[in-house]
Amino acid sequence: MRTLCAAGRLASGLLLFFFASFGATGAAAPDIAHLWVAISDVHYDPGIGGAKPAAYGSDTNDALLNSLLVEARRVDPDPPVVIIAGDFLAHHFHGEIAAPTLAGLAHRFDAAFPNAQFVITLGNNDSACGDYAAPIDGPFLAAVARAWAPLVNRRGAAPAFAKTFAHDGSYVATLPGGGLHAVVVNDIPFALRYDGSCSAQINAGALALGEMQRALLSFPAGTRAWLLLHVPPGIDAYTTNQLTDRLAVVPFTRPRAREALEAIVEDPRNRVSVVIAGHTHKFGYRILSGKARVPILLVPSVSPIFYNAPSFLTLAVNPTGAIGSVREYSYDDGAWQSVGDLGSLGVQRFNAKQLLALQGRLAASSELRAHFSRLYSGGGPPEIVETNWRGYWCAATEFSATAYQLCQAQHGLGLLTPRGIRWLTIACICAALAIAAMVVLALRRRPLRR
Repeated sequence: MRTLCAAGRLASGLLLFFFASFGATGAAAPDIAHLWVAISDVHYDPGIGGAKPAAYGSDTNDALLNSLLVEARRVDPDPPVVIIAGDFLAHHFHGEIAAPTLAGLAHRFDAAFPNAQFVITLGNNDSACGDYAAPIDGPFLAAVARAWAPLVNRRGAAPAFAKTFAHDGSYVATLPGGGLHAVVVNDIPFALRYDGSCSAQINAGALALGEMQRALLSFPAGTRAWLLLHVPPGIDAYTTNQLTDRLAVVPFTRPRAREALEAIVEDPRNRVSVVIAGHTHKFGYRILSGKARVPILLVPSVSPIFYNAPSFLTLAVNPTGAIGSVREYSYDDGAWQSVGDLGSLGVQRFNAKQLLALQGRLAASSELRAHFSRLYSGGGPPEIVETNWRGYWCAATEFSATAYQLCQAQHGLGLLTPRGIRWLTIACICAALAIAAMVVLALRRRPLRR
């Protein structure tokens, strides 16, 4: 009898252990995150030689590209997904060799990550007919679609890619985990600098917006979507603060296109949870502050042409599409290193609530702003400093020129600021020179006394 009781207790214990383990596994599964790799603005130029990775002020050479692929594989040897947010080709790199170069890049990325599903978009430099040209149809898009289809349609994730990408650079993909989709849009027609000469007979912007809306509405209930772009909506903080010194507020996209894009993203029927973009060459974020409060992740560039350290990100993504840790890896002083993650700024999950809380902490702490500045430039020369931080801070939440100006005004856009005094002085000097010129002209025209 004792033996039977002992056996019964042992069996009960094993059953309890089994069900407890099964329950724990079942409960934890939705929270298991996998590391995805996010890359942008490679700007590869095969004409740049050298055994060392390209230096500041230059686009990406072979050595830097090889170094990037080796480091990304070291950090994440077998990622489920690799995201590339556009601008594969170097600045002003167009013509007949554009498509073959993009095809060569597909081969190299495939060799580095043979199991990964790739999610790619085109950038403003990815064209055979000019910067911001965004072709519709034609041999360039067809060739790029053929080269990248095996990577993007891995395991049947994007069956229509070859057809739709060859038309206008857009497509839909199913992402790992179940219930998560990617809508990829060639948004160059939204850009302020868009040159429609390659698609003069087509309203490419309206076409892209319509395709985006139809794709989002086609997903089954209960699913979520990521939107992948190249050019983010909102204000170009670098041009506005560094080049025009805030005399002009320069947006990335045309106002009507931005408003239409925001309306689609913020419509709860579309269930957009994250937007990913590149183009800025810096690691940052933005927050659409409508009802949906959708976060935008800005992926930094590999190219160091704008004096940022070459960088890429890893994203801890769970099966529902929620992003936890976002970590940056950068190349500086001859080696790759982890510069840090958003967790070091107090952001444990990449969502609007935590990013808005970060905005409040950044406004209150110069020490935290200095840390964010380091992440922003990948540890390279700082672009955000104490004299201009608010210009970048406002760009994270204010997307229209009017809202951005009002945000800046809270920090003193009046004349009694160093910037105001500087420009008032310049204006006075210009006025004095103009008056002097008018006096000289008047004296020359005045008839001489006899």
